[in-house]
Amino acid sequence: MSITPEKLTVKEIMSSPVITIGPTASVFEAAKIMAENRIGSLIVIEGGKPIGIITKTDLVFKVIATGRSTTGTVVGDIMSTPLRYVEPNVSLLEAARIMQKLNIRHLPVIKGDKVIGIITDRDILSVAPELIEMLIVRSKR
Repeated sequence: MSITPEKLTVKEIMSSPVITIGPTASVFEAAKIMAENRIGSLIVIEGGKPIGIITKTDLVFKVIATGRSTTGTVVGDIMSTPLRYVEPNVSLLEAARIMQKLNIRHLPVIKGDKVIGIITDRDILSVAPELIEMLIVRSKR
């Protein structure tokens, strides 16, 4: 059985494990973790459950551009919430539609109450050539 563009799910391309941070951590600490891990977002966890996300864009728009202190501002003050997410068996096409509609670049993958992965616009673009090729082959049948 081959995978078709309609059947490709987020669990097949998601990055895992996901790096997390608590809401009381400073945004300086968040930025440092992102830089060290070369990632663009952190999932905010409280009481073992995901409650939000902080991205590089949040750091630029909500902290740097407004002159807020990176050490005096906590993640919980600037995180994006409610957390938008998908379940692992959601199709990649549906996830891309959600990301486009919400104008977001990072989409956590959650199973139950646990974050099991994350997909980004880059992840989707990395498989786009193969998906386009599959569609072309299918259209010639």
